[in-house]
Order: sequence, then C-alpha cells, then structure tokens
Amino acid sequence: MSINLDDHHSIIEYCRLSSESQLIGGSKYGNQVIKLPGHNLVVKFGQHVSSHEAENQQKAYNIIDSTIVTVPRVYEFFMDDEGWGYMVSDFITGKVIDPLPDSYIQRLANVLYYFGTITSDNAGSLCGRPSIGLLWSDTNDLTISNIQRVENWFNSRLFPKDGEVHFDPSQSILCHLDIVPRNILWLDDDNICLLDWASAGFYPRVLEFASLSFQEYHFSERLLNAVGFGSENDKEQQKRICQALYNNERYSL
Repeated sequence: MSINLDDHHSIIEYCRLSSESQLIGGSKYGNQVIKLPGHNLVVKFGQHVSSHEAENQQKAYNIIDSTIVTVPRVYEFFMDDEGWGYMVSDFITGKVIDPLPDSYIQRLANVLYYFGTITSDNAGSLCGRPSIGLLWSDTNDLTISNIQRVENWFNSRLFPKDGEVHFDPSQSILCHLDIVPRNILWLDDDNICLLDWASAGFYPRVLEFASLSFQEYHFSERLLNAVGFGSENDKEQQKRICQALYNNERYSL
C-alpha cells in the first residue's frame, strides 16, 4: 500500500482510521504520529498540531547543524474540516532510551552548549508567532519580540513578596524548552535527533533550565548538573520563574 502525497484526503483517512498499534509516537487520546506506507515520511496529527509547530520545526531544521543535531525536515502542513492539524516530515530511524547512561547525558549537555552559540537579537518563538508550551499559558496570545517582554510576562504574575525576574539583556539563545527522553531519538550513527519543536525559540538561557526543572525529575537533575546549572543567580531566577508559573495556574480564571 502507498499513499498519494498530493491527496490530503487519503492521508487524513489513513491517519484517522489507524489503529493504536500503527502509532510510532503519541497516543490515541492526544497528538499522534504515524508512518506513511510507501514513503520515508511520518505524519504528526491531532487537535493540537498547528502550523506554528510546523513552521518552528522547519526553522530549526534550517538553522541547526545536522552533524550535531538532527531535526526532521517538514514538507507540508494542512488541516481537516474538524480543525485537526497534519504535519508531514521526515521519518527518522532511532530509538528512545530511558533512563540514559551518563555518557548520553553529557552528549545532551553538549547539545545545549551548542544551542548557546545560536543567538538572536530578538526574543520569541522561532517562527515569530505566539510563544506556546510549558512555560506559557496556551490561552494567552503572547507574541514576544524582546527580553523585556519576557521579563514583563513573568513579573506580571509575581506578587511583591515574590521579587522580580531580571534576565541578562544579552542576546537570546536557541532554546528547545521541551527536552525529555521521549523527544530524543538516538541514531545508529551516534547522532541525536530532537523532536517536538513547538515551544522552541530564542530566550534567556535560564528558561531552558526552568523548563527542565518541570520535566522528569531524575533526568532533569542529571542534565542540569551536566550543564553546570547552579549559580546563585540562576537558582534565584528559576525560583521566581517557577513561582510565576504557579501563580499563573492557580489564579488564572
């Protein structure tokens, strides 16, 4: 069996009628990933798959050195009549490893060091559209263009007793903001493939650390130790970021 890539209806039908056993990522109750028969391509589809994510991932593909980190190339994005999104991208052969040995944790730390060399004079999502994901409320249409806007967003969610966040006004660096074992494929050629670029953008480095602190505890603790997170300023900023996120969730209407 092969799918006609020019026929969106056939792709939609194949995806929507797929069984759980056919999925190579996600779950039947959330976003799902399935390989297209006859093609070296996958489709990520679901109610929360957006053109924003597709644009972000393609931007990452364009700016990242593929000899250091593999990013699946995006070929197309479209939506069905029910508002589900379909992102067609490269199929990457690799495996998820969890828990990770120390040598793999260090390789991830090296990836974060590399991301720190990719900078921008502006802050915000890779594609310039609203910032979404773990650190930002999905209900807010938050388009960030500079570090001050990032500070303002967090500080507006802090009470006087909490203090304020103050980020280094230097250039923003590339941040993935969702680095967890399930989003990492380890390839046979020893390269690393990072998936799920929906939250990625140019932000202060401490936001990558803050996002890790919200992830799986043992994994994040080991990776944070490997990248040398631990200065008093980093810890203080992270504490206030976490407090702002807690306040945002607790007091949002």
